[in-house]
Amino acid sequence: MSVLESPARRKLLRGSIASYDTAPTAAPLRLPWVISEQAFVEGCTQCNRCVEQCETKVIKRDKAGFPFVDFSNDECTFCGQCETVCEQPLFKPTSDRANKKPWSHQISIETTCLTNKGVFCQSCQDVCDSRAITFSYSQTGVPKPSLDTDLCTQCGACVSTCPTSAISFKQNAESLVENNSILNNQNQYPGKR
Repeated sequence: MSVLESPARRKLLRGSIASYDTAPTAAPLRLPWVISEQAFVEGCTQCNRCVEQCETKVIKRDKAGFPFVDFSNDECTFCGQCETVCEQPLFKPTSDRANKKPWSHQISIETTCLTNKGVFCQSCQDVCDSRAITFSYSQTGVPKPSLDTDLCTQCGACVSTCPTSAISFKQNAESLVENNSILNNQNQYPGKR
């Protein structure tokens, strides 16, 4: 008697069941000023030049071999080297960037922040050059963080310095739906280039 293997079961056992989930999946944080996830996945040749040229080494490769930004160890200085070495038309024109953020994601401070446990910590504010993160002092407890998204440059410095990983980038709802089908195709055919 032969047993048919289930691809869903294999993915579950490998810890990778995102492509079988019907809920929208967040795309990895791509390089700053990329036109869209679809344009990036379709146009990126996975040449690795952006990874090699990143001065702070925040550009890594995902499971499918595409570059993404990982703020777990450092921040993006917006030096532009990734864009300079890229031979593909993946980035928004400079004229379209005025008063806009490099990503469609929003920074979020989660409930795992130490201040919610009564622990005094302001490491995110200390590294925020734009002063987008401030702390409100109260008489009843430790100061709580507040994020001004208008001042935030999305450099990611606060992400790597947070001792509880309470700060993260969250994709906005519109791009979540758009990127879900792109990611499912990418996961089905990793390393297709």
